[in-house]
Amino acid sequence: MKKFIVRSERVYTPDGVIDGGIIISGRIIEKIIEKEDLSRYKELEFINAENNLIIPGLIDIHIHGSGGWTVSSEDERQIKGMCKYLPSIGVTSFQPTLGGEDVESIKKYLNTIGSVIKGYYEGAKILGIHMEGPFLNPEKKGVFLVRNLLKPSVELMKSFIEKSGNNIIHVTVAPELDGAEELIKYLTCNGILVAGGHTNGTIEETKKGIQWGISLSNHTCNAQRSIHHREPGALGGYLLDDNVYCELICDFIHVHPDMLKLILKIKSPEKICMISDSIVASGLRPGKYDFSGREIIIDEESSRLSDGTIAGSTKNLLYGFKNMAYLGYSIEDVIKMSSSLPAKLSNVYDEKGSIEEGKDADFVILDDNFNVHMTYVEGKVCFDSSERKSFLNQQDISRI
Repeated sequence: MKKFIVRSERVYTPDGVIDGGIIISGRIIEKIIEKEDLSRYKELEFINAENNLIIPGLIDIHIHGSGGWTVSSEDERQIKGMCKYLPSIGVTSFQPTLGGEDVESIKKYLNTIGSVIKGYYEGAKILGIHMEGPFLNPEKKGVFLVRNLLKPSVELMKSFIEKSGNNIIHVTVAPELDGAEELIKYLTCNGILVAGGHTNGTIEETKKGIQWGISLSNHTCNAQRSIHHREPGALGGYLLDDNVYCELICDFIHVHPDMLKLILKIKSPEKICMISDSIVASGLRPGKYDFSGREIIIDEESSRLSDGTIAGSTKNLLYGFKNMAYLGYSIEDVIKMSSSLPAKLSNVYDEKGSIEEGKDADFVILDDNFNVHMTYVEGKVCFDSSERKSFLNQQDISRI
């Protein structure tokens, strides 16, 4: 079993920033040591990160694709390619997110992801599947096709769970739809995280959804009935309830920076889960692309359909991390939003989400400009910037 030390003047732990090192034994963080104790471990391999930051690996619970890779595929190579790509942007664990496809396609994609989870793959770890749909309100469809959005159905959900190999851990539902109550209660009783999203629900409908088991607001502010002073809507309902966590896309495109600040005044960092909601185009050059027969236009800031509708994000979770730090939030608070809470919502905080003894050695070495130097997943180097290796998908993207 390989054993080594990673040294840094800034190791971010839940107990504070340590000037010292992490002893890695196999896949586990065996010990966190102070600077003065380093000399006691001279026999171990020593990796010096100097004054660079060591933070927990980022965890993205809402991601459709990135780097030219997509999770909506029957080809295991797509999923495995994405797993290898994500450490290059600081992500060590994720929930591949399906949404908006037709039922038969969803079942095929669930089967593919389930097969990857069951087998061997390298890179970022799949924590389970997030289904963003098809039980969404057509009035708040976003980029999804109306014909693929359905009324909630427990029987259909059971078939999805079976096809996934019991790997669905997170489902987004619009609570105002007929059948939502039964579905939300079924999911909650089976230990599956339920988010309210793509919803045009009133505040009363939103409150009912929370009573039934919704505990997370899907990409808060986006594809969601907004606040009016006479009808606070879904957004008002989720912000008002202290038991509801809020996903936020922090690319400064989906949500204005001042709105992010306002939400964080209402909800503490412990209640905010940063997400990318990135699509296959994230990390690609600007231009027009054909994705599954739909034209998507990518510029330096965003991806949009030809009618101007935002089509998911082209920015990654680390980009959001940097944005929140530049807004003035402490690195410790941003870690809570991008690593710790996502781990808790995924029911893996005992193993991931913070740098602590006994947990998986999932961490990222960053410089002060938030560039990734190295990423470790379960004690293995999965990205090293000095190797200048690209993990982008260079062959499956159709540029118009």
